[in-house]
Amino acid sequence: MTTLTTRPAIFLTLLTLLMLFCRVTARAVENQPPQRNVTEKRLVQIDFSRLIPELFAVSPDSQHVAYGARAEQKQVVIVDGQAGKPYQAILGGTLHFSPDSKRLAYGVQQDRQSFLVVDGKVSKPYAALGAGALRFSPDSQRVAYVVVTDARMRVVVNDTEQPPYTAIVAESLTFSPNGQRLAYGAAVGTQMFVVVDGQEGPRYDALVGDSLRFSPDSQHFAYGARQGQQWSIVLDGQPGQLYDGIGAGSLALSPNGQRLAYVAQVGKQQVVVVDGQASKPYKGIAAGSLVFSADSQHIAYAANDEEEDTWFVVLDGQAGKPYEAWVTGPVFSPDSQRLAYAAAVDEAKQMVVVDGRESKAYNGIKVGLLAFSPDSRHLAYGAQGDKGWVVVLDDQEGKPYENLLSLGGGKIVFDAPDRFHYLATRGQDIYVVQEQFK
Repeated sequence: MTTLTTRPAIFLTLLTLLMLFCRVTARAVENQPPQRNVTEKRLVQIDFSRLIPELFAVSPDSQHVAYGARAEQKQVVIVDGQAGKPYQAILGGTLHFSPDSKRLAYGVQQDRQSFLVVDGKVSKPYAALGAGALRFSPDSQRVAYVVVTDARMRVVVNDTEQPPYTAIVAESLTFSPNGQRLAYGAAVGTQMFVVVDGQEGPRYDALVGDSLRFSPDSQHFAYGARQGQQWSIVLDGQPGQLYDGIGAGSLALSPNGQRLAYVAQVGKQQVVVVDGQASKPYKGIAAGSLVFSADSQHIAYAANDEEEDTWFVVLDGQAGKPYEAWVTGPVFSPDSQRLAYAAAVDEAKQMVVVDGRESKAYNGIKVGLLAFSPDSRHLAYGAQGDKGWVVVLDDQEGKPYENLLSLGGGKIVFDAPDRFHYLATRGQDIYVVQEQFK
């Protein structure tokens, strides 16, 4: 018996096979590692015998490097290989680029006086400058710093002096995101308080270090304070729940300004407080790990288990796989749908975990060099392999270098969904490495 196949049936069969072939081919192309085109530009050559280690800064766009160096009996700041005016001393902890990477400020000491140098121009001299107390506004137009006059301290903003106090709290200078508001901690006698827009707040026995925060819309303000033996977060002037301590630097306001999270001490354990609700207690929370997603819907942090002494990510209250130690992260993707972090498998190996999937183990993962592309499709990070340090893009290793620069704020910066750059070293040379991929 002969079976006749009609032309429509043959056509449908061929169409089905063609669609299947296209689907398989597309999947194969999708799974192929990206093709990377690398270009290098030598930015600066550093004489490490002259380098002053505490004076090293990378611009926020990772395109410029500034550092302090010894020059005979004096010290000088060198920017991208160009030396500035020499002074008797460059003050440690004062070397800062502006957020737009176009300006540079630092403190100097000359002839028993101290003053600020901004864009090469000298400001008014004072008896001393506050150590590490220098901030640019987010729009890079204003610079605030702390000075000492007549045994008292005051804040100076673009050469305008604020009232003097017994002390200015270290690392407390904080501009609002819109650059229009300024807050800092101050002390009169034994009492401390926050000054916001020139107005003094209520007195407390102490303030939490690095806790002053404005909301993204610059309308709300929060900080940590102690009254007696109890600590709390003060939001828009209203103290919250009392705890045995507040984690320095842990206070986070969500991108939409509607949510508040921080680390608190309860006895010998720590909890994460989100929207007023405390998590289960942990042995510890990794400093700097508490982060909101861009859409403000998710929150993640790294926690330590007391019984097993292991570290793991906690995403929206759910604990992930435990690891021996925490390395860096977590980091949300721009679309808030992905999460990446690095942890130690053992004393010798570290790995990046993205979307719950473990990547290849390396000798080390560079702290702070973990970045998603703007479209959230790609992840890049710094890792130490057998041949040196490489940038890993979607599990593909790049060109090896002697080191990848994270010191002073160096990072991987995506300039477009298919293009990024970073700083790498070879010998005494620092290079800007540009990568284009497809």
